[in-house]
Amino acid sequence: MRGATLVALLAAGVAFAALAQQPPATTPAGQPNAQMQQAAAGGPNCHQTHTALSRDGMAFTAEGEILVRASVPDGVRLPGGTLGVYYVTGGDDHGIFLGKPSGNRWERGEKVLLDGVFDGNAVDPDAVNLRDGRIRLFYYKGSFVGGAVPSPIAPFYSAISTDGVRFTVEGKVFEIEGGTDPSVVLLPDGSWLLAVARAQQQQMVVARSTDGARFETVTTLANGGIPELLVLPNGNVRLFFNGSGGAGTPPGMVSRISTDGGRTWTNEPGTRLNHQGFSADPSVVRLDNGQYRMFYKTTDQACEQANRPQGAPVAGPGAPVGAPLGAPGGAPQTFGPGQQPLPPLPGGPAGNPKGQPKGPLAP
Repeated sequence: MRGATLVALLAAGVAFAALAQQPPATTPAGQPNAQMQQAAAGGPNCHQTHTALSRDGMAFTAEGEILVRASVPDGVRLPGGTLGVYYVTGGDDHGIFLGKPSGNRWERGEKVLLDGVFDGNAVDPDAVNLRDGRIRLFYYKGSFVGGAVPSPIAPFYSAISTDGVRFTVEGKVFEIEGGTDPSVVLLPDGSWLLAVARAQQQQMVVARSTDGARFETVTTLANGGIPELLVLPNGNVRLFFNGSGGAGTPPGMVSRISTDGGRTWTNEPGTRLNHQGFSADPSVVRLDNGQYRMFYKTTDQACEQANRPQGAPVAGPGAPVGAPLGAPGGAPQTFGPGQQPLPPLPGGPAGNPKGQPKGPLAP
Protein backbone atom coordinates (compact mmCIF):
# COMPACT_ATOMS: atom_id res chain seq x y z
CA MET A 1 0.00 0.00 0.00
CA ARG A 2 1.47 3.36 -1.00
CA GLY A 3 1.83 6.16 1.54
CA ALA A 4 -0.74 8.35 -0.22
CA THR A 5 -3.34 5.60 0.04
CA LEU A 6 -2.58 5.15 3.72
CA VAL A 7 -2.98 8.86 4.29
CA ALA A 8 -6.39 8.80 2.65
CA LEU A 9 -7.49 5.85 4.75
CA LEU A 10 -6.50 7.67 7.93
CA ALA A 11 -8.22 10.93 7.02
CA ALA A 12 -11.43 10.23 8.91
CA GLY A 13 -9.61 9.24 12.09
CA VAL A 14 -7.43 12.32 11.94
CA ALA A 15 -10.54 14.45 11.46
CA PHE A 16 -11.80 13.44 14.91
CA ALA A 17 -8.63 14.82 16.56
CA ALA A 18 -8.90 18.02 14.54
CA LEU A 19 -12.53 18.44 15.56
CA ALA A 20 -11.65 17.72 19.17
CA GLN A 21 -8.87 20.33 19.22
CA GLN A 22 -10.48 23.20 17.28
CA PRO A 23 -13.10 25.65 18.56
CA PRO A 24 -16.57 24.22 17.90
CA ALA A 25 -19.32 25.83 15.87
CA THR A 26 -21.98 27.64 17.88
CA THR A 27 -24.32 25.02 19.32
CA PRO A 28 -26.45 24.62 22.45
CA ALA A 29 -24.41 23.89 25.56
CA GLY A 30 -23.32 20.29 25.79
CA GLN A 31 -24.23 19.47 22.19
CA PRO A 32 -21.76 18.61 19.40
CA ASN A 33 -21.60 20.72 16.25
CA ALA A 34 -22.85 19.44 12.88
CA GLN A 35 -19.44 18.15 11.74
CA MET A 36 -18.99 16.24 14.99
CA GLN A 37 -22.47 14.74 14.70
CA GLN A 38 -21.64 13.47 11.22
CA ALA A 39 -18.26 12.16 12.36
CA ALA A 40 -19.95 10.15 15.11
CA ALA A 41 -21.24 7.68 12.56
CA GLY A 42 -17.65 6.81 11.61
CA GLY A 43 -14.61 6.51 13.83
CA PRO A 44 -14.76 3.55 16.21
CA ASN A 45 -18.07 2.46 14.67
CA CYS A 46 -16.04 1.64 11.53
CA HIS A 47 -13.12 -0.05 13.34
CA GLN A 48 -12.39 -3.65 14.31
CA THR A 49 -9.82 -5.16 16.67
CA HIS A 50 -7.68 -8.09 15.46
CA THR A 51 -4.83 -10.12 16.93
CA ALA A 52 -1.61 -11.54 15.50
CA LEU A 53 1.03 -13.89 16.92
CA SER A 54 4.83 -13.98 16.66
CA ARG A 55 7.56 -16.27 17.96
CA ASP A 56 10.27 -13.61 17.89
CA GLY A 57 8.46 -10.25 18.04
CA MET A 58 9.56 -9.40 14.50
CA ALA A 59 7.31 -11.43 12.20
CA PHE A 60 3.62 -11.50 13.18
CA THR A 61 0.95 -13.68 11.58
CA ALA A 62 -2.62 -12.41 11.64
CA GLU A 63 -5.00 -14.56 13.72
CA GLY A 64 -8.31 -12.86 13.04
CA GLU A 65 -10.91 -10.39 14.24
CA ILE A 66 -11.94 -10.49 17.91
CA LEU A 67 -14.16 -7.41 18.34
CA VAL A 68 -16.17 -5.14 16.05
CA ARG A 69 -16.80 -1.42 16.63
CA ALA A 70 -13.65 -1.49 18.76
CA SER A 71 -10.75 0.91 18.20
CA VAL A 72 -7.31 1.70 19.66
CA PRO A 73 -6.82 -1.68 21.38
CA ASP A 74 -4.28 -2.18 24.15
CA GLY A 75 -3.49 -5.62 25.54
CA VAL A 76 -3.12 -5.99 29.29
CA ARG A 77 -2.54 -8.71 31.89
CA LEU A 78 -5.51 -8.69 34.25
CA PRO A 79 -5.51 -9.59 37.94
CA GLY A 80 -5.51 -13.37 37.94
CA GLY A 81 -3.24 -13.62 34.91
CA THR A 82 -5.57 -13.67 31.90
CA LEU A 83 -5.25 -11.32 28.95
CA GLY A 84 -7.65 -8.44 28.47
CA VAL A 85 -7.86 -5.65 25.94
CA TYR A 86 -8.75 -2.02 26.49
CA TYR A 87 -10.45 -0.40 23.51
CA VAL A 88 -12.60 2.59 22.55
CA THR A 89 -16.19 2.47 21.29
CA GLY A 90 -18.23 5.13 19.53
CA GLY A 91 -21.75 6.51 19.52
CA ASP A 92 -23.63 6.94 22.80
CA ASP A 93 -21.14 4.61 24.52
CA HIS A 94 -18.06 6.53 23.37
CA GLY A 95 -15.21 5.84 25.79
CA ILE A 96 -12.87 3.14 27.09
CA PHE A 97 -14.04 -0.46 27.63
CA LEU A 98 -12.20 -3.53 28.93
CA GLY A 99 -12.80 -6.61 26.80
CA LYS A 100 -12.19 -10.07 28.26
CA PRO A 101 -11.88 -13.61 26.88
CA SER A 102 -14.66 -16.03 27.74
CA GLY A 103 -14.05 -19.58 26.57
CA ASN A 104 -13.13 -19.31 22.90
CA ARG A 105 -14.66 -15.87 22.41
CA TRP A 106 -14.05 -12.25 23.43
CA GLU A 107 -16.73 -10.40 25.40
CA ARG A 108 -17.14 -6.66 24.91
CA GLY A 109 -16.70 -6.34 28.67
CA GLU A 110 -17.17 -3.41 31.02
CA LYS A 111 -16.97 0.36 30.87
CA VAL A 112 -13.79 1.70 32.44
CA LEU A 113 -14.51 4.19 35.25
CA LEU A 114 -12.21 7.12 36.05
CA ASP A 115 -12.90 8.48 39.53
CA GLY A 116 -16.22 6.64 39.34
CA VAL A 117 -17.23 8.13 35.97
CA PHE A 118 -17.36 6.68 32.43
CA ASP A 119 -15.59 9.55 30.67
CA GLY A 120 -16.40 9.85 26.97
CA ASN A 121 -13.54 12.31 26.53
CA ALA A 122 -10.91 9.79 27.74
CA VAL A 123 -9.56 7.72 24.83
CA ASP A 124 -6.42 5.98 23.51
CA PRO A 125 -5.78 3.69 26.53
CA ASP A 126 -2.34 2.26 27.29
CA ALA A 127 -1.81 0.08 30.37
CA VAL A 128 1.27 -0.86 32.40
CA ASN A 129 1.23 -3.71 34.94
CA LEU A 130 2.77 -2.70 38.27
CA ARG A 131 4.82 -5.04 40.45
CA ASP A 132 2.20 -4.97 43.22
CA GLY A 133 -0.53 -6.22 40.85
CA ARG A 134 -2.16 -2.89 40.13
CA ILE A 135 -2.64 -1.45 36.64
CA ARG A 136 -1.58 2.06 35.65
CA LEU A 137 -3.59 3.37 32.68
CA PHE A 138 -2.32 6.22 30.51
CA TYR A 139 -4.76 7.96 28.19
CA TYR A 140 -5.40 11.04 26.06
CA LYS A 141 -8.23 13.34 27.08
CA GLY A 142 -9.89 15.09 24.14
CA SER A 143 -13.11 16.97 23.53
CA PHE A 144 -15.78 14.61 22.24
CA VAL A 145 -18.85 14.73 24.51
CA GLY A 146 -20.61 16.80 27.15
CA GLY A 147 -19.64 20.23 25.90
CA ALA A 148 -15.92 19.82 26.66
CA VAL A 149 -13.94 22.80 25.37
CA PRO A 150 -11.55 21.92 22.51
CA SER A 151 -7.87 22.84 22.83
CA PRO A 152 -4.92 22.51 20.44
CA ILE A 153 -2.79 21.32 23.37
CA ALA A 154 -3.43 17.61 23.98
CA PRO A 155 -3.24 16.48 27.63
CA PHE A 156 -2.28 12.97 28.74
CA TYR A 157 -3.21 11.51 32.11
CA SER A 158 -2.52 8.47 34.25
CA ALA A 159 -4.87 6.55 36.54
CA ILE A 160 -4.40 3.53 38.79
CA SER A 161 -6.57 0.48 39.57
CA THR A 162 -6.57 -2.78 41.48
CA ASP A 163 -9.18 -4.48 39.25
CA GLY A 164 -8.53 -2.97 35.83
CA VAL A 165 -11.99 -1.37 35.65
CA ARG A 166 -12.26 1.19 38.48
CA PHE A 167 -9.43 3.72 38.30
CA THR A 168 -8.34 6.61 40.47
CA VAL A 169 -7.00 9.47 38.36
CA GLU A 170 -3.44 10.43 39.34
CA GLY A 171 -3.13 13.56 37.20
CA LYS A 172 -1.71 14.99 34.00
CA VAL A 173 1.65 13.53 32.98
CA PHE A 174 2.35 15.19 29.60
CA GLU A 175 0.92 17.61 27.07
CA ILE A 176 1.79 18.58 23.51
CA GLU A 177 0.11 20.29 20.60
CA GLY A 178 -1.79 17.87 18.36
CA GLY A 179 -0.83 14.74 20.30
CA THR A 180 -2.77 11.46 20.63
CA ASP A 181 -2.24 7.74 21.30
CA PRO A 182 0.22 7.38 24.21
CA SER A 183 2.35 4.29 24.78
CA VAL A 184 4.33 3.93 28.02
CA VAL A 185 6.89 1.43 29.37
CA LEU A 186 9.14 1.14 32.39
CA LEU A 187 12.83 0.87 31.47
CA PRO A 188 15.36 -1.43 33.20
CA ASP A 189 16.98 1.57 34.93
CA GLY A 190 13.67 2.46 36.62
CA SER A 191 12.83 5.43 34.40
CA TRP A 192 9.74 5.63 32.22
CA LEU A 193 9.44 6.13 28.46
CA LEU A 194 6.45 7.63 26.66
CA ALA A 195 5.69 7.89 22.94
CA VAL A 196 2.76 9.82 21.43
CA ALA A 197 1.58 10.41 17.87
CA ARG A 198 1.27 13.80 16.18
CA ALA A 199 -0.90 12.84 13.23
CA GLN A 200 -0.97 16.01 11.20
CA GLN A 201 2.82 16.36 11.45
CA GLN A 202 3.39 12.65 10.74
CA GLN A 203 5.59 12.56 13.83
CA MET A 204 6.09 10.52 16.99
CA VAL A 205 7.30 12.35 20.09
CA VAL A 206 9.31 10.41 22.70
CA ALA A 207 9.52 11.61 26.31
CA ARG A 208 11.10 10.33 29.54
CA SER A 209 10.25 10.50 33.23
CA THR A 210 12.05 9.49 36.41
CA ASP A 211 8.83 8.65 38.24
CA GLY A 212 6.09 8.24 35.60
CA ALA A 213 4.32 11.33 36.92
CA ARG A 214 5.82 13.99 34.63
CA PHE A 215 7.41 13.43 31.22
CA GLU A 216 9.83 15.64 29.27
CA THR A 217 10.43 15.36 25.52
CA VAL A 218 13.75 13.80 24.49
CA THR A 219 13.30 13.39 20.72
CA THR A 220 10.87 13.77 17.82
CA LEU A 221 10.75 11.14 15.06
CA ALA A 222 9.63 11.89 11.50
CA ASN A 223 7.65 9.57 9.19
CA GLY A 224 5.79 8.16 12.16
CA GLY A 225 2.44 6.63 12.96
CA ILE A 226 0.61 5.43 16.05
CA PRO A 227 3.33 4.20 18.45
CA GLU A 228 3.69 1.12 20.63
CA LEU A 229 6.71 0.70 22.91
CA LEU A 230 8.01 -2.72 23.97
CA VAL A 231 10.98 -3.42 26.25
CA LEU A 232 12.88 -6.45 24.93
CA PRO A 233 14.52 -9.08 27.15
CA ASN A 234 17.97 -7.54 26.47
CA GLY A 235 16.79 -4.10 27.64
CA ASN A 236 16.51 -2.52 24.19
CA VAL A 237 13.24 -0.81 23.27
CA ARG A 238 11.28 -1.58 20.12
CA LEU A 239 8.87 1.02 18.73
CA PHE A 240 6.09 -0.45 16.58
CA PHE A 241 3.97 1.84 14.39
CA ASN A 242 1.97 1.90 11.18
CA GLY A 243 4.38 3.19 8.52
CA SER A 244 3.50 5.81 5.95
CA GLY A 245 5.89 4.79 3.19
CA GLY A 246 7.96 7.91 3.89
CA ALA A 247 11.74 8.15 3.61
CA GLY A 248 13.28 4.97 4.98
CA THR A 249 9.94 3.68 6.27
CA PRO A 250 7.95 1.11 4.26
CA PRO A 251 4.15 1.14 4.38
CA GLY A 252 2.52 -1.33 6.75
CA MET A 253 3.30 -2.22 10.38
CA VAL A 254 6.99 -1.47 10.96
CA SER A 255 9.41 -0.86 13.83
CA ARG A 256 12.44 1.04 15.09
CA ILE A 257 14.91 0.02 17.78
CA SER A 258 16.65 2.00 20.53
CA THR A 259 19.67 0.82 22.51
CA ASP A 260 20.01 3.97 24.64
CA GLY A 261 16.67 4.22 26.43
CA GLY A 262 14.73 5.96 23.68
CA ARG A 263 17.11 8.82 22.90
CA THR A 264 18.06 7.60 19.41
CA TRP A 265 16.27 5.19 17.06
CA THR A 266 17.20 3.02 14.07
CA ASN A 267 14.77 1.68 11.47
CA GLU A 268 14.45 -2.12 11.47
CA PRO A 269 14.19 -3.67 8.00
CA GLY A 270 10.98 -5.13 6.60
CA THR A 271 7.50 -5.15 8.07
CA ARG A 272 6.31 -6.73 11.31
CA LEU A 273 2.81 -7.76 10.27
CA ASN A 274 1.49 -9.45 7.15
CA HIS A 275 -2.10 -8.28 7.17
CA GLN A 276 -4.16 -7.99 4.00
CA GLY A 277 -5.30 -4.38 3.97
CA PHE A 278 -4.91 -1.43 6.34
CA SER A 279 -3.85 -1.94 9.96
CA ALA A 280 -2.79 0.47 12.73
CA ASP A 281 -2.73 1.08 16.51
CA PRO A 282 -0.48 -1.87 17.46
CA SER A 283 -0.23 -3.14 21.03
CA VAL A 284 2.22 -5.95 21.78
CA VAL A 285 2.23 -8.23 24.83
CA ARG A 286 4.91 -10.84 25.61
CA LEU A 287 3.39 -14.16 26.65
CA ASP A 288 4.69 -16.60 29.28
CA ASN A 289 5.84 -18.99 26.56
CA GLY A 290 8.08 -16.31 25.03
CA GLN A 291 5.82 -15.56 22.08
CA TYR A 292 4.27 -12.18 21.37
CA ARG A 293 0.64 -11.28 20.76
CA MET A 294 -0.24 -8.10 18.88
CA PHE A 295 -3.62 -6.37 19.14
CA TYR A 296 -4.32 -3.93 16.32
CA LYS A 297 -7.04 -1.99 14.55
CA THR A 298 -8.45 -2.37 11.06
CA THR A 299 -11.01 -0.11 9.41
CA ASP A 300 -13.99 -0.50 7.11
CA GLN A 301 -13.02 1.91 4.32
CA ALA A 302 -16.54 2.16 2.91
CA CYS A 303 -17.90 3.01 6.38
CA GLU A 304 -15.23 5.67 6.93
CA GLN A 305 -15.75 7.25 3.52
CA ALA A 306 -19.53 7.32 3.92
CA ASN A 307 -19.31 9.10 7.28
CA ARG A 308 -16.42 11.50 6.72
CA PRO A 309 -17.48 15.03 7.68
CA GLN A 310 -17.44 17.66 4.94
CA GLY A 311 -14.12 19.47 4.99
CA ALA A 312 -12.42 16.84 7.15
CA PRO A 313 -8.64 17.35 6.98
CA VAL A 314 -6.42 14.77 5.30
CA ALA A 315 -3.32 14.15 7.37
CA GLY A 316 -0.59 11.61 7.88
CA PRO A 317 -0.48 8.36 9.83
CA GLY A 318 -1.58 8.43 13.42
CA ALA A 319 -5.33 8.06 13.36
CA PRO A 320 -6.73 9.07 16.73
CA VAL A 321 -10.20 7.98 17.61
CA GLY A 322 -13.24 9.55 19.07
CA ALA A 323 -16.69 10.61 18.07
CA PRO A 324 -19.13 12.87 19.83
CA LEU A 325 -22.66 12.18 20.92
CA GLY A 326 -25.09 10.67 18.48
CA ALA A 327 -24.62 9.05 15.08
CA PRO A 328 -26.88 10.01 12.23
CA GLY A 329 -27.69 7.94 9.20
CA GLY A 330 -28.77 4.87 11.10
CA ALA A 331 -25.30 4.02 12.40
CA PRO A 332 -25.30 1.69 15.43
CA GLN A 333 -25.19 3.59 18.71
CA THR A 334 -25.20 1.35 21.72
CA PHE A 335 -23.63 -2.05 21.86
CA GLY A 336 -24.90 -4.92 23.93
CA PRO A 337 -22.97 -7.92 25.20
CA GLY A 338 -22.20 -9.10 21.66
CA GLN A 339 -19.26 -11.45 21.28
CA GLN A 340 -16.76 -12.24 18.55
CA PRO A 341 -14.65 -15.40 17.96
CA LEU A 342 -11.41 -15.64 19.91
CA PRO A 343 -8.31 -17.19 18.25
CA PRO A 344 -6.76 -20.08 20.20
CA LEU A 345 -4.37 -18.90 22.92
CA PRO A 346 -1.17 -20.99 23.09
CA GLY A 347 0.34 -22.18 26.35
CA GLY A 348 -0.80 -21.83 29.93
CA PRO A 349 -3.65 -23.62 31.69
CA ALA A 350 -6.50 -24.51 29.37
CA GLY A 351 -4.70 -22.81 26.50
CA ASN A 352 -4.99 -19.40 28.17
CA PRO A 353 -1.54 -17.82 28.78
CA LYS A 354 -0.72 -15.11 31.23
CA GLY A 355 0.21 -12.02 29.26
CA GLN A 356 3.44 -10.30 30.30
CA PRO A 357 3.55 -6.51 30.43
CA LYS A 358 5.31 -4.51 27.74
CA GLY A 359 8.40 -4.05 29.91
CA PRO A 360 9.73 -4.90 33.36
CA LEU A 361 7.15 -4.83 36.11
CA ALA A 362 6.87 -1.35 37.56
CA PRO A 363 7.55 -0.84 41.26
